[in-house]
Amino acid sequence: MTNTSKDKINIWKEFAKQTNGTFKEGYFWNSDSVEIEYENWKIVFDNYTLWSGKYSTEMTRVIVPITLQDNFRFEIYKEGFIRKIEKFFGAQDIEIGYADFDKAFTIKSNNEFKIKTLLKNSDIRNSISNQKDVNIQISDQKGIWEEKLPKDKFELSYFSDGEILDLNILNDLLELFKLILNEMFEMNVIAVK
Repeated sequence: MTNTSKDKINIWKEFAKQTNGTFKEGYFWNSDSVEIEYENWKIVFDNYTLWSGKYSTEMTRVIVPITLQDNFRFEIYKEGFIRKIEKFFGAQDIEIGYADFDKAFTIKSNNEFKIKTLLKNSDIRNSISNQKDVNIQISDQKGIWEEKLPKDKFELSYFSDGEILDLNILNDLLELFKLILNEMFEMNVIAVK
């Protein structure tokens, strides 16, 4: 049997059902998405098409608008060939004292103490380590690649190349975001909306 669009499972509808989230149907260039209320935060999962000239690539995003109590910023991403070259030429890479994690990921932050405190949480480290693709950051860009957010507005965000069609991976990412939000709140880095 041919898999037509009518037969195809909408991953976002299924994910919304599993998580008691709200499914939002896409329009024009916006994909379908899921909004999940957690504590007083809204975690948004969607796909985004990133254009470069005549070529495009589909990305999966997870975004949470946050209110920072201070100017704490960070980026965590998987070590790769390009990242190794960046490090060789002196790009920032904070070592947090966990050898396997330090080897697997590049960590940048404007506050070494706070990023080490955040990543001291073994559940967060394990959850990040279990992800195939990791690009997590606090960003002042809407949806990572869109317009700059208003002053003092930020997003905790994640992106991955391609569409994630595995509900287990999406659920793991949801749990990771809950862990990070809870830890940053406990550290007085972010406020509850």
